[in-house]
Amino acid sequence: MSVGLFLSRVGAPACVVGLEEIIALGAKKIVQFGSCGILDQSIVKNRIIIPSSAYRDEGTSYHYIKSSDEITADPISTEIAVHCLNKLGIPCILGKVWSTDGIYRETPGLIRKRREQGCIAVDMECSASLAVAKFRNIPIIQFLFGADNLDADIWEQRDLTDYGFQASSKYIFLAFELAMAFEKGN
Repeated sequence: MSVGLFLSRVGAPACVVGLEEIIALGAKKIVQFGSCGILDQSIVKNRIIIPSSAYRDEGTSYHYIKSSDEITADPISTEIAVHCLNKLGIPCILGKVWSTDGIYRETPGLIRKRREQGCIAVDMECSASLAVAKFRNIPIIQFLFGADNLDADIWEQRDLTDYGFQASSKYIFLAFELAMAFEKGN
């Protein structure tokens, strides 16, 4: 098995450029991970998020697949991800995320609305990545770690530097474990 790594840029359009290029270079399966804002801390707390679907509040995905409010992840890919993380003893949750291009525009009203729609987290790339994968017929596993907590009276800003290098190494390890599970199909 050959594995390649690349650092995606932030935001749906920039992320999709990278995905298109690695697919053109021969990528057959993709494992993508990143950070997200937490919309429901009681559900997500200390768990890796495996997106089962994404609310499409960005523009890039609409250039790849038919218009709809949501896009679903491939159930086989999500099943592989959940099985792998469970086998490793890593707590995870399968759930809907909200993908938006509106940087810093997660207003209390929108957060409340997306929570009512079942979203547990917010990111900027998930829905567009799912759309590219569907369009190009490339399986993708995505996983997210909760960074900013938007489920509080005051914004709790966090990122990998808050967790130190040790934590970022764990996410790379998880990506490799998921890539191996993806290759085996379990």
